[in-house]
Amino acid sequence: MNSETDSRADSRADSGADPGSSEGDYRVYNNFYGPQYHGRAHFGIATAERPGRARATGLLDGDEIDALLRSYIRPDCFDDAAGELSRTGIVVLTGPQGTGKRSGAVALLRETVGPSADYVVLSPDIGLDQLAERTFDAGVGYVVLDRTGTAAAAGAAGAAGSAGSAATPADAPGPSSDFDWRRVRDQLRRHRAHLVITTVHGVAGRSPKAVRHLAWRPPALDKVVRARLVQARVPQEVVDRAVAGIPPGCPIAVVADAAQRIAAGADPDQAWKEHSGSAPQAVQEWFGAEEERSLREIAEVTTLAFAPGIGRRAFESLQDLLERLLGPVYFTPEAAYGTAYGTASGAGTGAGAGAAADGAAAPDATGQAAAPEGTDPQQRRRARPVDRRRSLSRNALITTEMQVYGATTREVMVFADSELRRWVLQALWRDHPTEYWDAVRHWLDALVDADPDPALQLSIASGLTLLGHIAFDEVVQSYLDPWARGESGEIGQTLAVYVLWYMCLEETQAAAALTLARTWAQSLHPTLRGTALIAFSGQLGVTFPTDAVKWLWAVLRTSALEKREEREHGLRAWAQLFLTLVDCQEDAGIVLDALAHRIRKERRTRSAAYSATGLLVLETTLWIFTATERLSGRPAVARYVADRPEEADVVAELWAAVLCYRPLRRSALSALLGAVRGLHAVTSDPTAAAARLGHALAAALPQVEHPLLTSELGRLAVSRPTRTTGPTRATGPDCVAALLGALNRVKDTEPR
Repeated sequence: MNSETDSRADSRADSGADPGSSEGDYRVYNNFYGPQYHGRAHFGIATAERPGRARATGLLDGDEIDALLRSYIRPDCFDDAAGELSRTGIVVLTGPQGTGKRSGAVALLRETVGPSADYVVLSPDIGLDQLAERTFDAGVGYVVLDRTGTAAAAGAAGAAGSAGSAATPADAPGPSSDFDWRRVRDQLRRHRAHLVITTVHGVAGRSPKAVRHLAWRPPALDKVVRARLVQARVPQEVVDRAVAGIPPGCPIAVVADAAQRIAAGADPDQAWKEHSGSAPQAVQEWFGAEEERSLREIAEVTTLAFAPGIGRRAFESLQDLLERLLGPVYFTPEAAYGTAYGTASGAGTGAGAGAAADGAAAPDATGQAAAPEGTDPQQRRRARPVDRRRSLSRNALITTEMQVYGATTREVMVFADSELRRWVLQALWRDHPTEYWDAVRHWLDALVDADPDPALQLSIASGLTLLGHIAFDEVVQSYLDPWARGESGEIGQTLAVYVLWYMCLEETQAAAALTLARTWAQSLHPTLRGTALIAFSGQLGVTFPTDAVKWLWAVLRTSALEKREEREHGLRAWAQLFLTLVDCQEDAGIVLDALAHRIRKERRTRSAAYSATGLLVLETTLWIFTATERLSGRPAVARYVADRPEEADVVAELWAAVLCYRPLRRSALSALLGAVRGLHAVTSDPTAAAARLGHALAAALPQVEHPLLTSELGRLAVSRPTRTTGPTRATGPDCVAALLGALNRVKDTEPR
């Protein structure tokens, strides 16, 4: 699977930004050609102004805090929560998505620890034992958003869990849970820190006495809208219209988004229509029509829900396959005979009858219009062929769109409004039985087995992501777990990973994606662990880099004891995570810091040879330093050294460790030569970057290694002349000489 992610971090401090807007100029980082249709998710596409969702953990930056708390309205429960946080140092906010728990958590920290303190977002997958053993910084506010370690979440993970994984309820009610919560509370008090946890799962049974679990309620929606619009200096008449048009039961996040659009000049009526919490009128009317929808019509909207943006011929082929599988669900022979052949008996009023009324009998196992046994052969020949295009033209939810591909154009099938897709999926899930969804599962499995092109893979993945909002267990149990286990080959694994990556771009689903990938990483099933490696090396690793490093290392250590192929998969995943973070301008230093920490620990605890763990760290480091960007072929570490000069010491420390281990020395020298030569293409001052790395290497290497490195790297550079395609590279400054010069200068200044 060749894919690159597209998010960017502001700094090593996480920002947890929202998914990027779909407006503006795009940069595409994936290996997919032509426009892609993926509903509200923006995987692989980033706007120039806001390139996708950055890290969801780490230090909250000032801009995000300002955005969260601008025009913040306190709900009635705020003072109660603030008092509990101030008194005990910890409070848990429970409630469904869309009630403002995220902004409420940050507002509580600002109220308690002050606006000048640091606010740190911890992983949603963190356990109570980890919190109880964590060293907190005094005066810092901590928050865990959408924590998944509750009993309800653990139970869901177990229900959707993978074979061989151990998903146990971390916070099951009872004495042990209360004891664990008390440990967390005491640890926070000991370090004079404060922690707010948000979760959608309430505590099953009796709540722990040690830590208050408070049901969070959103503020009055009219106050939220008025505050935002008044601050934006919107005319009073528009403010009144906006307040009057608030849909009942609208989530606070939707209200805030609509208010922002109205403040930017949108008409209030239109803004609320687009952000209403109920299905658009078109979907309600289509599914609520007096005449029951036919098999063909249901197949049309189902096909488009999972495969938007494809051409007519491909669409009709997919629809034809789905109709064959849906036939047993909707078709009865009596209904088809009565409608298609004009007999009085068995006219039927169900979906099967509707399908026949469109001009053809229901399809048989081969997909052809089938007449009942005993029908005259000539009468069979007179049966009209299936006319799907005429049926599609009558479908009010579906339209076509002309897409430009270079000098050519093609017609593709799309929903009449892009927002219809999620509402159609919701209506299908609400109104159709298990047999229907079994047929959809077999249909999607057949598409996966047919090796779909990358565009269709992404469309299927985005459709399953949208379905996961309303039927997460169905998506996990019917698709993600089987595909991740390899039951549909590599394409199935790829699609399972794509769904997790899409989920990472949605603030409400990222934590669930992390928990699911973690269960795969903990599995005894080697293919599940391999799928987890792929997931953590891409967008999931961008969103949760600390968790990615943790679980990649856990899987690698396990795989190191298994087959060599699994070991190489683990090493490749580390290198891919580093490549992804560098390419996304995220902080790839998290990867290098984790390896450097293990090298230092190895040196402190062993005086002679490296342990098996130490050797694995060295091998992982070498894989990272030899990893090259797919398009340019340049070492990713060259770009990292050029973009982050302050990290030269850590890079040099790791390179020195690999260079000093003789079995890997030659490969390490080759990687160093490639990285130094690659500086030309990634910085305007390559010699300064090379000299900086040389100084850092001189400090990290033992003195006896200096002349050896100088002579060996010099000889290797001579034996491997630079390949150039133009005079600029050939006559440019010699970065290898700059690095060696820095090494020699340090050597000459050392006391004899």
